[in-house]
Amino acid sequence: MTFLPIIKSGLAGTSAMTLFSYLISVKKKENFREPRVLADLITRLVPAMGKSNAAIEGWGLHYLAGHMFCWCYHTLWKTGRVKPGILSGSLLGAASGLAGILVWKVVFKLHPNPPAKNLKKYFGHLLLAHVVFGVFAGLGYKSKASEKNPASVSK
Repeated sequence: MTFLPIIKSGLAGTSAMTLFSYLISVKKKENFREPRVLADLITRLVPAMGKSNAAIEGWGLHYLAGHMFCWCYHTLWKTGRVKPGILSGSLLGAASGLAGILVWKVVFKLHPNPPAKNLKKYFGHLLLAHVVFGVFAGLGYKSKASEKNPASVSK
């Protein structure tokens, strides 16, 4: 199994999603930045870790989750029944967004000291951000597949 398409799609999707979240955070003047929310949760759970180490952990967890989603996408895309691209990426991103929302709900519920956050707005944002993730993950995967075998990827 080659991991390069998964790595490339994970980097493309997670980076695009993160950029989207940072831009929306600035526009809405709210913290929708997933790596920073993760870092805040970590700092509140393990204060001795320090903010800079928690930030590194937050970014690492964020990209790890993105690559895990892309590994799941890869299992569908490699069959050839689902083609990587904008449509499949959007749909897979929306499904991932719903899964992500469930995970975040559990995290906020179980965390002993979660940050104050309007979860309805945050979860709405997560759904859109994951659609962005899925689109760019699909395009990243498609570009890697077309580099390997130009005839294997339909337009």
